[in-house]
Amino acid sequence: MDIIIAGAGRVGHLLSKALCVKHNVTVIDKNGDVLQVLNDSVDLLTITGDIEDPSTYAPLLNKSFDIFIAVTDSDEANLLSTLIADDVIDAKKKIIRLKNEYFAKSSISQKLGISDAVFPFSTTAVSIKALLDFPKANNVKEFLYTDFKLISVFVQNSDIVGETIEQFVQKDCIVVGIEREKTFFIPNSDEVLQEYDLLYLFGNDQVIKNFCEIIDTKMPKSITKITIFGASLLGIEIAKALADKNISIKVIEKDNDLCMKAAEILQDSATVINSRYIEHTIFDEEQISHSDMLISTDSKDEENIIRCLEAKEKGVTKTVAINNNKQHYELMHKLGIVAARGPKANAYYAILEKMGSSSLVFEKHYCGGRATIFMRKIFPNSSLNGKKVKPFLGEYTKCFIVREGIIHSFEEKFILQEDDLIFVYLQSNLEEKVKNWIYSL
Repeated sequence: MDIIIAGAGRVGHLLSKALCVKHNVTVIDKNGDVLQVLNDSVDLLTITGDIEDPSTYAPLLNKSFDIFIAVTDSDEANLLSTLIADDVIDAKKKIIRLKNEYFAKSSISQKLGISDAVFPFSTTAVSIKALLDFPKANNVKEFLYTDFKLISVFVQNSDIVGETIEQFVQKDCIVVGIEREKTFFIPNSDEVLQEYDLLYLFGNDQVIKNFCEIIDTKMPKSITKITIFGASLLGIEIAKALADKNISIKVIEKDNDLCMKAAEILQDSATVINSRYIEHTIFDEEQISHSDMLISTDSKDEENIIRCLEAKEKGVTKTVAINNNKQHYELMHKLGIVAARGPKANAYYAILEKMGSSSLVFEKHYCGGRATIFMRKIFPNSSLNGKKVKPFLGEYTKCFIVREGIIHSFEEKFILQEDDLIFVYLQSNLEEKVKNWIYSL
């Protein structure tokens, strides 16, 4: 495909490097030094210029592009560049990154001909909110067309270490991955559990929730008191998302202006406290040590890690660090800190997933991008109804059929029915092969 990426910040940089392997990518940014760094590392075309200036697109006139992606930090720049792109160049599909959730509820995207919009700040907030329903969980992912979820949980129960994962495999629940000492793999049912394994369970959420009680005996059984460090846009979005849960929320921020803004937005749903983070006594003075969960929302991972470690020393069992840089993901896990994707990472993965999905097949990534899920639904008018199909057989993959709330192993030919859901869990290096298979059914 021919792709234009407007903005070469962190999200644009990551997308450029990922997409240029298989596609023709053009990147536009006014920072020539950033573009030079890209040019030195990957094969793509760069244009130095302001994405809000129509003349910047002059080299692209009379050319057709499959996708235009606007991913700068400015909603206004992204919206305007999309409008200009619609007028100056021919782009079949337009994807935009936005901070302001207002645009999700308005008709602006439709009027601008935007195919897909991603809202990474609200996505991060929603992912953290899901932890309240699954307090033992490290992460929770939902899917279209089914109530089944993918939930990860650390093995923190010495009584089950040395046992096999077979006990967590039922007709409505399976283990679809293990992260162990920086390595991810898809296990067989005879795989033996080790302490601090991160198990990925897929299936009925209540069944998984019950299993989580067995797998992890250290994390809190319920979350009613939460402390959020940071009252920037992300901290406020998280507090807003949690506000309807009838829990106690404290927001700690050192910037007085941000405190005032947060207090105005959150009103009675949260207590906003102005304090310098370096004052360790705040954990005792504000009873933060009594929190069931602490969330650190700084844009620097190092600050989030330190804040979470301080909280652990003070007795807070569940700590969540916003993970902005992929290289800190494994360190957070090793330290027993929940690594929640930051807005930039969420934007990156959301755009890749939208590009990899269609009306037939849906794509998701998990385990820090090292694993992928493909799902295909058998619709009433599908030619696959009543057809016997072969599974994708290969190492590092697992295929399943979900039918009427039951998970069926898909290791031999299977006759498909209306409303069946085909799931394939795989290591991400096999993504292209599995994608070709599931589309060719």
